[in-house]
Amino acid sequence: MNEKQRAPGVQGRRAGALYQVLHKGNEFFLTHNEFRLYSLLMCGGKLATFDIAEQLNIPDPRSTIRYLRNMGIDVSDVWVREKVRDSVLKFKRYFIHGGGAR
Repeated sequence: MNEKQRAPGVQGRRAGALYQVLHKGNEFFLTHNEFRLYSLLMCGGKLATFDIAEQLNIPDPRSTIRYLRNMGIDVSDVWVREKVRDSVLKFKRYFIHGGGAR
């Protein structure tokens, strides 16, 4: 009775079509959302999580960024402080070195 059963047809995070990407001489296989995020960051510019979420319709892009970093893709970030009315917002902007310039 201690045996755990998996539901039929359950697939892991890596199930489905994968996109092959060559980045700095290394080959990576990315899921659909990872590929969209990678392509957006490679276009250049430094994007905040709310910019990425709005453009790609990904609820929390930070987890996708974490997956890219764990694979070995160097997604860099920089802290930004912006003053809005009477408060100061502090957040990160993400980018990939070597992407196109904006």
